[in-house]
Amino acid sequence: MAQVLIRNIPEETLNVYRERAKRNGISLEQEIRNLLEQNRPYTPEERVAISRYFHSKTLKVSPPLTLDDIREGLE
Repeated sequence: MAQVLIRNIPEETLNVYRERAKRNGISLEQEIRNLLEQNRPYTPEERVAISRYFHSKTLKVSPPLTLDDIREGLE
């Protein structure tokens, strides 16, 4: 596994994560690992799968109105 050293984190920020870790019964280090994992970018394959999922859940949209359709509706 890789390691990362992050400098100059505001103390207030760390305090928030320390409290959250304490509430969750885990270490600060594990809380930050969880945070990083939950917010990692999607892979290209995951983006395609999500796109297909939402596309399959949307209703088929009727074609857009033509200018003649719009003018007819205004009359």
